[in-house]
Amino acid sequence: MVSGSHKIILSNSSLSDTKPKTVGSTGHQSVLDGLSMISIKLASGNVEVVKSLTSEGLSLNQRLDLIKRINSNLGEEIFEFSTCNRVLYVGFSTTCDLLEESILEAFGLEEAPFKKYSGMSVWRNLVKICSGLDSFMLGELQVMAQFRDAIAWHKKNDLLSVHKGTFFDHIIAANRTIRKEFGFTKTTESMLNLATNSLEKILSENSDVSPVVLGFGDMGSKAISALLELEQSNVTVVSRSIEKSQSKYPELVKKVRLISFEEWHSSANKTKLVISTIRAETPVYNQNSPLPVDEDAVVMDFSWPPSIDSSILADETNYFGMQHWIRESRQYGKEWDYNSTIKKSEVVISDVESKFMSALTDRNEAMFRSRMYKLLEELSQEWLSNDPVMLTEGSQIQPFSREIATWICNKKDGFSIDEIGDMIFQTKREINQNLLQKVAHDVQQLVYGLSTKTTA
Repeated sequence: MVSGSHKIILSNSSLSDTKPKTVGSTGHQSVLDGLSMISIKLASGNVEVVKSLTSEGLSLNQRLDLIKRINSNLGEEIFEFSTCNRVLYVGFSTTCDLLEESILEAFGLEEAPFKKYSGMSVWRNLVKICSGLDSFMLGELQVMAQFRDAIAWHKKNDLLSVHKGTFFDHIIAANRTIRKEFGFTKTTESMLNLATNSLEKILSENSDVSPVVLGFGDMGSKAISALLELEQSNVTVVSRSIEKSQSKYPELVKKVRLISFEEWHSSANKTKLVISTIRAETPVYNQNSPLPVDEDAVVMDFSWPPSIDSSILADETNYFGMQHWIRESRQYGKEWDYNSTIKKSEVVISDVESKFMSALTDRNEAMFRSRMYKLLEELSQEWLSNDPVMLTEGSQIQPFSREIATWICNKKDGFSIDEIGDMIFQTKREINQNLLQKVAHDVQQLVYGLSTKTTA
């Protein structure tokens, strides 16, 4: 029979082949342990690195292959999320260093200026990012919809288990609370809305700019609508898939000239304004493939990575890319008193975090109790099959097993092997000593085994 006075604490991790907890650990740690995140926010000094690491511009199949490659390198599930302003990766049951190593290997890079977060700080930073508080970048005030879509896509492609998906569901719930608290739900600003002033200025100087919109996806359709609202009647839209565009936006198609890229490249273009919303890994228009427009045309590039290489323009000051819109949005953030908003948000996040931890703890404790009762129920079946068990004792075995399970579950601060042995031998139930010896031996062996489990 095993024995000992060393205090141990059992939790979900003890029942699921993970490293046991030491004194001072809490039930929710089994979910947060091994939770890691690395991220990079776009800045003037890291543009090329962010472009190298983002999934923006990749097709869905390319993105799927990328994540599977990282999963294979790491040997664990990961969550990838890219926006025009940042790239981040979340890993489970791993460390930030291992996660970084796997990602750099997948992209063929030696290093990258990642910021690293572990445990609960992952949750807090994801909440800040997805609520728009992290950078107050107006394009990211709508980032929660992108975040939800990313989660759904990962689940659909079996990249996230149900258990890990629940973690992200909590983040979405927290975001709703924060956005409602600060009125972000009423903020209709987006990257395109932010460009309205620039558009109005261009049109005030030249009402006949014959605008061209590259791409007819969600962003492209918004650009078209904005131009039509500004009373532009000569709008040309260049699409990779004309039939799909006609089917998806039948009403808008009636109000514009819809052509293919081949047609646009071969025609004489008089446009003074190009708005690009096309997705591409590298610039579609570069030194080898010039943009077919007048040299004084204004180019608004809403693509990330950029779809147009600004160096090919005769006047680069006419190019307004993602970095420009990010600077503009941060300037707008000053009007919101960003610093004051951040201070207030910390209080709100702490309150939401407390509720999250409570829910996580309750869930883990419920799972732990369920598993512990099941284990003791299985042991009781073995005890019932023991030859010396008399009929009167048989009726006591299952209730006693539940009593033992309850005792274990209630010992949240831990207990020793000797303590549980004492609890069993001190029972008032009518069970003979030989059987009690068997019960104590089996339970102590079970507890000892659970307490010494380590990760394979």
